[in-house]
Amino acid sequence: MLTATTTHLKAGWIRRNGVPRSDRATLTEHWIRHGDLLTLVSIVNDPVYLTDPFIHTTNFVLDPQSKIGPFPCESVVEIDRPKGYVPHHMPGTNPFLTEFAAKHGLPAEAARGGAETTYPEYRLKLSKSSSAAARPDSQIR
Repeated sequence: MLTATTTHLKAGWIRRNGVPRSDRATLTEHWIRHGDLLTLVSIVNDPVYLTDPFIHTTNFVLDPQSKIGPFPCESVVEIDRPKGYVPHHMPGTNPFLTEFAAKHGLPAEAARGGAETTYPEYRLKLSKSSSAAARPDSQIR
């Protein structure tokens, strides 16, 4: 097994369509070979955006006869913006923060709550808070 740890990463994304990664993140990669199989285990630890490590595995099969044909790619500007413009939302003005929760019928706190919200026990917490919200004079226990 070959292990590589990378620190001092630039801020970016763990996945292009999702979770951001801060400049305090570390990436640990474990390259494991089992005969003709190669497994890559990637572990991202980020104290800013992640409550638990993000673990991703990828498997490769050795194929010495494999050929990759020409791939007709060309880079293009997908969105035309003025030079120097940085897309942004001022604090408290991002209209997309609740989009996922609304689309799937979830409370916003459950959609943006971190690792705790991925476990079945979180449903009990949600049902308690929704019961309390229905009865403003009650307290959550």
